[in-house]
Amino acid sequence: MLSTMQEVPFSVARILTYGQTIHSTTRVTTWRSGEAEESSFAAIGARAAAFAHALHDDLGITGDERVATLLYNCAEHLEVMFAVASKGAVFTPVNIQLVEDQIAYVINHSEAQVIVADPRLADKLGRVLELCPLVTAVCFTGTEFPASLAAALPEGIDVHNYESLLDGRSTVYDWPELPENTAAALVYSTATTGAPKGVAYSHRSIWLEAMGLRATDSMAITHGETFLCGIPIYHVMSWGVPFAAFLVGTPLVLPDSDVSAPTLAALIAATHPRVAHGVPTLWIQLIIHYSSNPPERMSLTEIFVGGSPAPPALIKVWEERYGVDVIHVWGMTETSTVGTVARPPSGVSGEARYAFRVSQGRFAPWLEYRVVNDGKVMSSTDRSQGEIQVRGNMVAASYYRSPTQDAGEIAGEFRGEQVTDAREAFTADGWLRTGDVGTVTSDGFMTLYDRARDVIRSGGEWIYSAQVENLIMEADEVIECAVIGYPDPQWGERPLAITVLVSDAAPTAETAARLRKQLSKLLPRWMAPEYWTFVSSIDKTSVGKFDKKDLRKHLANDRFDIIALPGPGNRNPHA
Repeated sequence: MLSTMQEVPFSVARILTYGQTIHSTTRVTTWRSGEAEESSFAAIGARAAAFAHALHDDLGITGDERVATLLYNCAEHLEVMFAVASKGAVFTPVNIQLVEDQIAYVINHSEAQVIVADPRLADKLGRVLELCPLVTAVCFTGTEFPASLAAALPEGIDVHNYESLLDGRSTVYDWPELPENTAAALVYSTATTGAPKGVAYSHRSIWLEAMGLRATDSMAITHGETFLCGIPIYHVMSWGVPFAAFLVGTPLVLPDSDVSAPTLAALIAATHPRVAHGVPTLWIQLIIHYSSNPPERMSLTEIFVGGSPAPPALIKVWEERYGVDVIHVWGMTETSTVGTVARPPSGVSGEARYAFRVSQGRFAPWLEYRVVNDGKVMSSTDRSQGEIQVRGNMVAASYYRSPTQDAGEIAGEFRGEQVTDAREAFTADGWLRTGDVGTVTSDGFMTLYDRARDVIRSGGEWIYSAQVENLIMEADEVIECAVIGYPDPQWGERPLAITVLVSDAAPTAETAARLRKQLSKLLPRWMAPEYWTFVSSIDKTSVGKFDKKDLRKHLANDRFDIIALPGPGNRNPHA
């Protein structure tokens, strides 16, 4: 028997239309250069419609072509996101923190034809586009359009000013009705190993994501409760929040490019957000700033942290000083949005409540989970440890395979290696291997203890130790190198390079600095280790792999002589 209910497709266009109509006056604040630039849901919707017309009429976007963005968190980013997805094209936000060849790969693999970019990124974009023959047009945001912007780009690319494209356009667009499994967005993993991997989100998954984030046992995005988006929109945890906000009428605060502690403090004092999200580093920096510059009042009540665990001390200090709950969330690019939220069960207090808060949280009902150890699904007990695997309506079934990754095509290789579909990330019976190792209690709370492949999580970003090791070992003076996490009070972890040198190489700070500099051509600066130690040999397991368990014990027992170079975890220029 079938239901008698109507089958109207879920769509991003419906989210936009509802928000700009029902919650038309709800504010969107972009904090630029120390000032608040105000917009509204109605204005976002009108400008999104105008840009949709420009995409069709001037930029040649008539179907499901990809439109990429290199933007910070700002109102224009929301306009582009809604316009592209609602008209039937595919929104493709690019992580601007990636190395240029990674950005070029994402643009080529996605087959992006149009890019909307911040003018401050023009020089970087110009170098990237030398490697991207499919791009036909670039739109720079802002009101000014100096000739230098066009000059920074390769010849043959049409260059536009975003505001000029919108000027005089109709603010009404007849959004098409699309099948709900149509791709609305294409988001790429952080890609710290191998080629970036794309996940294509459907209109259905985005709708379900927005509805899920409204739930009281999730992020509880609520009408009138201003939300500060501290995570960049190219991270999935951030860009889901505006969709939920348009459904419920949540005012949004977007910090643009500057999320330094003084700026964040000024922004909070001026806009009074009630809820925020961001990587732990943001809130560590802010609490340090407040210690010498206390706020007159504290508007925040909840801070959601993801990307890496928040130090327990951070959770305590925010609660004790300001009554703010720092709440762990966990999710992946492959899971669309947050999969767990660390809200303690009702009625729990004291140490028991704290134990729930320092976990990664309880799984959402839409996400099935299991713990697998040595290929065996473990029983649902508090002691069962293994890799966390998940599946559900918002979980990727595969990575996006572009025609451009065929052999001989522009995205067929990455750094000299043939690109694969990474099917090993998914089990034969349809589960996603998360790569995280931990436990799940009988009541659905997950705690992560270690990372598969020894992932180092630093300031909300992931650093894959194996990739860093391989790059270091390309140097002529290096025999072996193992990279492990070095505890850091601000960043959570920073990479420590445990290195064996050839006999005639000097185990000095100068050698460490030279090796680190060599990495800058292949890795973002924040991924390169500033902590080094030189040893005569590295412990191995019985199968010849680096014994990182023993290396971590040696580190804990102070058995390494650490060289600290200037870097994210060591700001002393004389170190």
